[in-house]
Amino acid sequence: METDGFLYETLSPLSSAVTVASPPTTPPPETTAGDSEDYLVLRNHIPISTISTPLPETSAPDFFSLDPVNDDDGWRTPTPPLKRSRLATPLPDDEPKRSLEAGWFRANCRFKSPMLQLHKEILDFCDFLSPTAEEQVSRNAAVESVSDVIKYIWPNCNVEVFGSFKTGLFLPSSDVDMVILESRMKTPQMGLYALSKALSQRGVAKKIQVIAKARVPIIKFVEKRSGISFDVSFDMENGPKAAEYIQDAISKWPPLRPLCLILKVFLQQRELNEVYSGGIGSYALLAMLIAMLRNSMGTRASPEHNLGVLLVTFFDMYGRKLNTSDVGVACDGGTFFSKKSKGFLNPSRKSLISIQDPQDPENDIGKNSFNYFQIKSAFGMACSTLTDSKLVMSLGPNRSILGTIIRPDKVLLERKGGLNGDVTFTNLLPGAGEPLQNNFGEHEGLFCNWNVDDEEEPLPRGKDVVSDDGVGKESRKKSKKVVKKRAVKVKKAVTIKKRKRTSTDSQS
Repeated sequence: METDGFLYETLSPLSSAVTVASPPTTPPPETTAGDSEDYLVLRNHIPISTISTPLPETSAPDFFSLDPVNDDDGWRTPTPPLKRSRLATPLPDDEPKRSLEAGWFRANCRFKSPMLQLHKEILDFCDFLSPTAEEQVSRNAAVESVSDVIKYIWPNCNVEVFGSFKTGLFLPSSDVDMVILESRMKTPQMGLYALSKALSQRGVAKKIQVIAKARVPIIKFVEKRSGISFDVSFDMENGPKAAEYIQDAISKWPPLRPLCLILKVFLQQRELNEVYSGGIGSYALLAMLIAMLRNSMGTRASPEHNLGVLLVTFFDMYGRKLNTSDVGVACDGGTFFSKKSKGFLNPSRKSLISIQDPQDPENDIGKNSFNYFQIKSAFGMACSTLTDSKLVMSLGPNRSILGTIIRPDKVLLERKGGLNGDVTFTNLLPGAGEPLQNNFGEHEGLFCNWNVDDEEEPLPRGKDVVSDDGVGKESRKKSKKVVKKRAVKVKKAVTIKKRKRTSTDSQS
């Protein structure tokens, strides 16, 4: 399907019989003596060498066709003039100018193709999350206010902002990360306590908390005027460097920003976005997205620009297919690598995801995401929801597709976003959070398509052997013991009552 200034890849329509294209017949590249053993990148996929090899392109029966057919119902694709979205980045003059054309989707109407509809909703939701002019002014003023206090204490220091505020990937509830460089303090702890005292005395901050014994000591507080949370650290130069890397990646990969914002909200609503609680942090999420985009772009004749297709591809890759037991993810160079060869394999927790730090190849930024099994389940569930044709088609013209995986919360419901600050979440994603029609049938709950490791085994083990009637023998023995103990307690209670009555009668 081709329109002025933009090209879409047409995917195969859904069918009841899911077929997957056979692997390529070309032999894999020859391994050298330095290569380690073969490993599986995807489940039920042929082994490949540790030499970087793109995944074979397969048909996509789970994705809805992007080319409308049988246009006999009320869903029509509008064709107003194309406009550049403010999410798109400038392209070199020698390349054809393609953008994420949010201008297609301002008519607030439904489409024959659900993937086009999902693409539209992602763009609109990202506009909704983007800061208004007033919010941007408020954040800049808060940063300047905190910087003034820091400069008052250490006039010659260098204050830098990094993280999501620097890269433009922050959510309305995101905090601001700052680092103080060249303060010449003997220890970070001394500097944090000095800053805490100054912030309190000058009435700039509230809810001040110094976390001095952490691996990276920080001070957390809320700037009074704006209500924005801050995290300030000392002499951590890797933060600003990572922010520069992310900014460069966003300029190279236009889909990166909208996809990252959607996934940050997705993880935040499920409390899977904090590394200290085993979730995936923003930096690791960016690396996973870049790896997915590299693999997706490398296996296609032309790059995929539809954000709906890319979002489902991400959920499918990390929620269903990626062999995290043996394979790690890298966003630079080769997309996948052997965890064992890199020294990233944790024998006691093999299923944890390993993500190579693009700034430090020897660092695994996924090693602390110990709750990845739950993250993977959430991704697999989202993939099953977005690729269920009966469910999506049953939504009708008055319900959002993106709203099936993004639910309303307090921050989103109270927010008024968009270019003019007059868009509400309810108007943007109607029906979000409402119960969905279950079309998974006998496979209900099986969303991950993954072999469960020993540490994740939910079934009875050891002596809990299941008998013919479906009751565990060990459980049956325990239940009998419990019944006997209760009977003994009842007998004792009856005996005590009788003794009391006897003693009372004798006294009278």
